[in-house]
Amino acid sequence: MLRVAFWILPIAVIPAAFFAASPWLKTISQPMMVLITAAAVLFGMCYINYLSFRAMRRLDEVQKAGAAFAAQWGPVAGQVVFGLLLVLPPFTDFATSFVSRLPLQPGATVEGTLVVLSLSLGFVVLLALEAIGRVVVHTIWWKVMRGTRAST
Repeated sequence: MLRVAFWILPIAVIPAAFFAASPWLKTISQPMMVLITAAAVLFGMCYINYLSFRAMRRLDEVQKAGAAFAAQWGPVAGQVVFGLLLVLPPFTDFATSFVSRLPLQPGATVEGTLVVLSLSLGFVVLLALEAIGRVVVHTIWWKVMRGTRAST
């Protein structure tokens, strides 16, 4: 159990450290703050994917089939939920208050419609990049598979 806690610990420590450092982030230049933010986000994404791949190694065939089903339909469900959250006023209020507390421009007023528009556009761009990534990875996989079948 302690081992699992150590594996999950960075998922909690990195965001906590980032938000604890937000007063310091307000004092540095904006390009450096964006770089630190991007580094924290990339580390979190990579570490979560690493944990996911690590958990998949010990699964049997039935568990892998369940994981494949979850991998196919889980993102779709998450996308639908996110789209629904964008139209709910409590989520809009939460996102607006969260963005207004970020150290980008202290004291700046943030409009809720601007936050929802930004989230919506970012969401659409994310989905487009995921689709492009799927096509590229699928193309690479087919080229590799064709090469291995031709050599056997």
